Amino acid sequence: MTISSASPAASSGSTTAASGGSTIAQLEKQLQSLEKQVTDETKSKTDDANTKAQKLKALQLEMEQVETEIAQQQAKSAKKSGATQATQSLSATDKSKTTTATDPAPSKDLLNQLA
Repeated sequence: MTISSASPAASSGSTTAASGGSTIAQLEKQLQSLEKQVTDETKSKTDDANTKAQKLKALQLEMEQVETEIAQQQAKSAKKSGATQATQSLSATDKSKTTTATDPAPSKDLLNQLA
């Protein structure tokens, strides 16, 4: 038996990565769709145990990839937001003083997702 990808949209991350916030929303919708597919597959009586396990494993992997991409998009968005705030702050103060913007420490959840 052949197992195909449960969601063809999972591989579209690189084509949507440049669109920012809307990308995150699209990825979150995709994640919800995958979660529904997991639920449906779990309840399914049509596949044998081995096939069901393989499908569930593939769906879980796909969900992890989408979650990673969401985290990456959020990090990019936060970085852009932080750079914009630092630029605005610098222009509002004495321009003879130089400041450096630093990225906030990554959250423990983000580090766990990336590990």
